[in-house]
Amino acid sequence: MARVMMCEFPDDLWYDVELDVWVKRLEDNTVLLGMTDPAQTRAGKILQIRARVGKVVGAGKSVATVESGKWVGPITSPLQGKVLRLNPAVAEDPNVINRSPYEEGWIVQMEPSSQEWPQGNLLPADQAVPLFEQKLREEGLTCLQCIPSDESNPGAV
Repeated sequence: MARVMMCEFPDDLWYDVELDVWVKRLEDNTVLLGMTDPAQTRAGKILQIRARVGKVVGAGKSVATVESGKWVGPITSPLQGKVLRLNPAVAEDPNVINRSPYEEGWIVQMEPSSQEWPQGNLLPADQAVPLFEQKLREEGLTCLQCIPSDESNPGAV
């Protein structure tokens, strides 16, 4: 896993640097899509995620809407496809994106319209990370993931 400015970028994902989203291709040729670590940091505490299951989304179009303490806006899909499901963990607790943007915090599962790979502006991690590094340095952004407090041990750090 690459780290830049405290932001994490897992090696097994594909990234659209401009859109600040990641895609993971699954064995059944569907994909998971989520916000990058820098995107969740910029958003702040995520309060709500909305997506329409069954919606056919064009590349560059909104696949979901995120509401955070800082803004409300679209999550843009880098590929064309059909939304199969909204992550139930994110629907129940949208803040999971802040704690785990790549593992537990994926947003939607999609069926791409084309099985060509890669699609659009998606880049493998080794190509995307240098671009993210430049972008983050220009923004002066350092990532921060929310760590859940240990309520059973109030003195824990």
